[in-house]
Parts: sequence; structure tokens; C-alpha cells
Amino acid sequence: MNYTELFQLCGFEPAEIEKESPRIDVAFQRFGITDEDVRRAVNRVKKYYNVELKGVRKLLGVWMKELIAIALARDEHRKVVYAEWPGAGNVLLLGAVRSASDVYLGTPVSHSFTIVLGGIFDKLKSILESGEVLGMPPGSAHCGLWQMHVGAIVNGLIPKPDLIVSSGWLCDQAAEADQVLAELYGIPVVYLNGCQDWQWDELPELGVRQIKYLSAKMWRVGRKIEEVTGIKINDDVLRAGLKDMSKTYYNFQTLVDLMAKADPQPISQSNLDLIYMTVFTPLQNRDQVVEAITTLCSEVKQLVDEGKGVVSKGAPRVFLATRPAINPAVWKMVEEVGLAAPVCLLDWIPPSTYDKSKYTDRMEALIAGIYRVSPVCSSSANIRYDVGICKNYNVDGAVIMYPFSCRSYAINPLMIKKAIKDQLGIPAIVIEFGGYDTREYPAAMLRTRMETFAELVRMNKAAKVA
Repeated sequence: MNYTELFQLCGFEPAEIEKESPRIDVAFQRFGITDEDVRRAVNRVKKYYNVELKGVRKLLGVWMKELIAIALARDEHRKVVYAEWPGAGNVLLLGAVRSASDVYLGTPVSHSFTIVLGGIFDKLKSILESGEVLGMPPGSAHCGLWQMHVGAIVNGLIPKPDLIVSSGWLCDQAAEADQVLAELYGIPVVYLNGCQDWQWDELPELGVRQIKYLSAKMWRVGRKIEEVTGIKINDDVLRAGLKDMSKTYYNFQTLVDLMAKADPQPISQSNLDLIYMTVFTPLQNRDQVVEAITTLCSEVKQLVDEGKGVVSKGAPRVFLATRPAINPAVWKMVEEVGLAAPVCLLDWIPPSTYDKSKYTDRMEALIAGIYRVSPVCSSSANIRYDVGICKNYNVDGAVIMYPFSCRSYAINPLMIKKAIKDQLGIPAIVIEFGGYDTREYPAAMLRTRMETFAELVRMNKAAKVA
């Protein structure tokens, strides 16, 4: 199989391709990647990502390496532990991943599958279908992430783990899917529970009960990881994970600010998907992410200085409450209808995030920070965050694009739309899509509504100028 061009587009040097080819061959065989898949991937990478930029190629390379690592996790490690998005349990794995090289800790489906097998190869249909016949039937609003999670493990695409860290806090579907794996296939699962919406709009002053409850549950999960892997989960491990996450996130903010202030928009948001999905994810190649972000910031600044962009100068600016990494065609479609998307989803760090925490316990301070910055922790926080990001970046419109099968995001889209229109006086639209499953919501289907909304935003912007 000739995959040289694909890996060069993903930042691999010829010597690195030759060295890694035995591992690549095994991974591609296990995932059923064919010559036709490779040709399609080359075309998609060239079409949807700014691969003329070294930083983008490096980021694509990181995700390729992560996919190969999960394929070989059992071959190369004595223990395997998974913790998919969403879930604060990932924070424990973020630090632990540096503690023992002989233990694989990662999020295999989110996002190695979604970015590489989805965004690059467009090869997720069969994995989704396999999950549908294993307790998560189509038409029942099951999340595509968990359909793939179940299907990939049961069908042997990825190794059966020694432990799954599952979340019953942000997402009840996670716990349901992992309960199937635990009961039918004997895979050990530890559940992270928590509290949401204890009182409406109690953020940013959080209830102590919430913080202490989730903190205790996190340490309980940590003890289970210790029991299975032998890795000591303590303050030092937690500190290392937070340092890695913060380093990535705050470096990313430089790029967010460049994108938000530029006119025209210099690169597609599909490239930023590659960074955003690394922030809260245990990675085997974390240091390469930070290096890639630094490189990309310099390249984007040069594009801004030269006045180059992917949309016309003066194009209406809209906030998109999503990051469809599984389907970069969505970003291409947004640009083709003449809209700039300077910011999206959780790009903005609200000022309250920098307030000094009253919690001295490291875990409690971490949980308080997650509640404070994350809009998915409560409906009121989601509304306040989306209004805040639209106001902070002075956008001309908002697209509340939400995955219909997501419990956290499917509750409040209409409330967010009303709040943005009432408080900021800009157009807003609610558009549902498949999230991790693009079969029923391809970009072409979304285009008609987006074209209509783009015209509305242009008219509203022109009226304000007049």
C-alpha cells in the first residue's frame, strides 16, 4: 500500500514514514483501510485542511499517531484504560499518561476515530452500524460517539480495555453504553457521577455541595485506576495533567485571538478543530501539539499581515456553537455561503475564569474551574456563555448548531437563540445535526438553511451600517 503522500501531508518526514511503516501497516490492516481509502483521504486532506501550513500538517500528524497508538495499544502496553469525552475523568488520565509508558491511557473514539477515520478518511459508517446492532438501535436518538464506542470495542477494532472510566455526569448515554459492555462482555467500568443544575443560574457562585461531591467521586475513580494500573493518582499526577491541558489551551488562545480579530478570516476553522480536540484529551504525543500550535500561530499571523483569507474581506462574522471535527465539509460549506466563523463552541475564556479560587484542595479547585468555564455544566451557564462569546467578539449572528442526540446540548438551544436576539439584537438560528453521526445531516443538507441565514445576517449588518 502506498500511503507516502498521505503521511507527508500529515507532516511525516520520509525517514519517519519508513521507520513507522510496520506500525502503520498493522494499524491500517486492523482498521480495514484500503488503497481506495488512502486515495480518498489524500483528496479530503487537501480539500478541507490548510496543508500548505506546516503547523496544520504537524497537527494532522499528531492525530495519525494517536490512531496508530490505539490500534497497537494492547501490543505495546501491559494495561489499557479508556475515558471518552465528555467527562472530567479525562483529567486523571491527562496526568497519568506521563506516569507510566507501559500503560495506554486514551480516548480512542473521541477523537482519534472522529478526526482520522471521520474527518480524514470518511470511514465511520460501518462502525456506527455495528454499534446500532449492539444495544443502540437507530432512530432512538443514541449518540453516534457511544454507538462507535460500543461497536469498536465489541468488534475488535480497538483492544478490549482493562478499565473504562465512564461519565454519568455530563452524559447519561456514556454510562448506559458502558453498562452494556460491563454486563455483556465483562469489561470493568468505573462511573463518575456528579450534579447539574442544582439551582438555576447559581454560577459563577457555585454550591459547595456540587464541588465536594464530584471531587470525592473523582478521587474514587483515581483509586480504581490505581488498582488496575498501579499508577499512583495523587496531587502530582493531577498537577501534571492540568499543566499539559493549560499549556495547550492557553497557547490555543493566541490563535483564537488572531482568528477573531482578522479580516478576512485567514484559515478554515477545520484546522482549529485539530487543536481544540486535544485540550481535554489524554495524548501520547502532547508535546508535539504545543510545538504545532506555536508554528501555526506564526504562519497565521503572516497570512493576516498579508491580508489573505478563506472568505471575502468584510464577510459577516458568525459564532457557531459547534466543532464538527468528524465532518470538515461543514466548515467548507459555511465559507462557501460567504460567512466568516471567527470563534466557536468553547473558544472564549470568560473573565471569571481568572478569579482566585476559594478552594485550597487541588481536586476541589479543579472541579470548581470546570464548572466555572464549561457551559455544558448547566443550562443557565450555557446560555450565559453563548451570549458572552457573541458579545465579546462582536459577531453579526449566531448559529446554535447542536447534536440532536446530545442530552447536555439538546435542552436549551431555543433559550440560547432567544437570549442572543433579545440581549444583543443580532440574528440567531437553531440547526440540529448529527454530531458524531453525519449520515442524516450531511453538509449539503445543512446548506439550504445556512444560505438563508447568511442572507439574513448580511441584510441585518447592512441595515446597521445604513
